[in-house]
Amino acid sequence: MSRLALVSTDQRLQQKKEKVLRLLRRTGISTFLEAGESSYGSYNLLKEEFISLEEIQPGPTIDVIEDSRRAVEDEIVAYRVLSYSFSQDGRHYLLEVGRSTGSIGETERNFRYYALYILALAIGLTTLADLAYFRYLLRPLGTIIGRRLRDVRHPASFNFEPVETSTNDFRHLDESLRTMMRTVQASFEKERRFIAEASHELLTPLAALQYRFDNMLGDESLTEENQLRVVESQRTVHRLRSIIKALLMISKIENDQFTRTDTVSLRELTAEIAEEVQERLEVRGLTLSYSVEPDFLVPHCNRGLLFTLVVNLVSNAIKYNREGGQIHLLGRLAPDAAKFVLEVRDTGVGISKEQMSRLFQPFDKGEAADQDSYGLGLSIARTIAELHGIRIEVNSIEGLGSSFQLLFPAVPRL
Repeated sequence: MSRLALVSTDQRLQQKKEKVLRLLRRTGISTFLEAGESSYGSYNLLKEEFISLEEIQPGPTIDVIEDSRRAVEDEIVAYRVLSYSFSQDGRHYLLEVGRSTGSIGETERNFRYYALYILALAIGLTTLADLAYFRYLLRPLGTIIGRRLRDVRHPASFNFEPVETSTNDFRHLDESLRTMMRTVQASFEKERRFIAEASHELLTPLAALQYRFDNMLGDESLTEENQLRVVESQRTVHRLRSIIKALLMISKIENDQFTRTDTVSLRELTAEIAEEVQERLEVRGLTLSYSVEPDFLVPHCNRGLLFTLVVNLVSNAIKYNREGGQIHLLGRLAPDAAKFVLEVRDTGVGISKEQMSRLFQPFDKGEAADQDSYGLGLSIARTIAELHGIRIEVNSIEGLGSSFQLLFPAVPRL
């Protein structure tokens, strides 16, 4: 910028010199030098520029531009001065055109400001162009990430359609992901078949055993001791069948084998569950109160799984409650209205701090569990909740009771 300002100043001095020379040729020296005068000097008001013309003795030609200091009204001012000698009408003259270095600095600052603005504009335009260009270049990568990774919840929902791209690396990445997902999908399919076949192979002999035990109990010659043994064997078979069915359900949920096309009213669901467990409540002398205000619709869910989720929590509240205790099934909006809360609260024995950390682990029945518990109810509940994007929060005070809260994502409600 300093060099540019200097060059610009020198060009301006040259232009003024040519202008003065044209004026002298057209009007004559008398325009500046009156009769009897040998020199002429003129400064502008701020002493930023001056023109000087004086008669000199013949000598070498002068045509230079250099920095010089001049005394102007008792003040020393630094100038950039063009000195030029010429002849006219048989006489020799020296023309000087000067401009103060202060004004040159002002020009330099202006150039710097202009350059800064241009640079900022260039950076902005370049950045926008780069962003648009890179966005165009990386669009296939974004498609691959969205279609192959982010939007895939299960191998069965994977989209194997190739992503259109002319970039070899992106094409190779897409092909690698599709190959990998084919392998994963095949593994999941093998697991599904194994679980289905294994459960069938296990349940079939158990059903046969159950049938035989029923026939044995019908034998009148069977002693009372043997009848008790048969009954115990029946209970064991029933227990095994229940465990296999529970594990099969967990596996099917994790493998996304349940459709989620229902829209369920929580008010209707809680009323149905209250009616379902009424006999069990009467046997234990328990009371259940339920209220869902306002009603809440759960979209894109599986009604059967949602029923199992809530009924498992209610069953636990019945199982670990006191004689004559209470159970509350309450639905309400969260304080920030960002969630809907369905709470199952009881007045039972509560949960110890040690048990809290492993509450949802399979086959962990806890210290207060009865012999009929399999330790799979809460594990199934958590698996169903995760499938539907529902968060479970547990609060419990040992000796006073427990509270299980289901936090549903907020959606339009009735």
